[in-house]
Amino acid sequence: MSGIQTILTFAAFFMLITAALNFNRAVVESDISISQSRYRLEALSILDAHAHDATQLFFDETTLDTTVDNTLANMTVPGDLGIDLNDLGVIDDFDDYHNMTITDSGRSTIPYQLSFTVEYVTLSGAAFVPSGTQQFHKRMTISVYDASSTPYLYRIVNGARVRDTLNVSFVHSYWFYN
Repeated sequence: MSGIQTILTFAAFFMLITAALNFNRAVVESDISISQSRYRLEALSILDAHAHDATQLFFDETTLDTTVDNTLANMTVPGDLGIDLNDLGVIDDFDDYHNMTITDSGRSTIPYQLSFTVEYVTLSGAAFVPSGTQQFHKRMTISVYDASSTPYLYRIVNGARVRDTLNVSFVHSYWFYN
């Protein structure tokens, strides 16, 4: 084999190795992207399940009691949102979720941390804004992130993994018909 053939053979091997490494990198990046999508979808599904459960509950502790008028004055005051003392730790109305943190997992067994806040809101223009008084509308914000030591829900910032948090807010309203 002459010197030129040897150089061409090395060049061909170098190109083959480069192509194989590029293919491997593309497969790994694709796998990471698919995994990220799966974890985000799982986190959103868990979040949605808890949001659905919350909307199936009574709007307020007052609406549970048929002997009390369902007026704004009788609704839970904003400073008392959360689990009531007479609930014995059982969630029985929408605002019981306020300041609650729950750990839940999906099929992947990754622990997801869910944090809830509930506040009264009123309509101002085209947006709901927090209200310091009782209203017939409450907004729940649910935040979810994975609670594992290595983040599964993350963004890349300056070349480093930064834990990402998914947030969803929705308004639950009370309508009383005579």
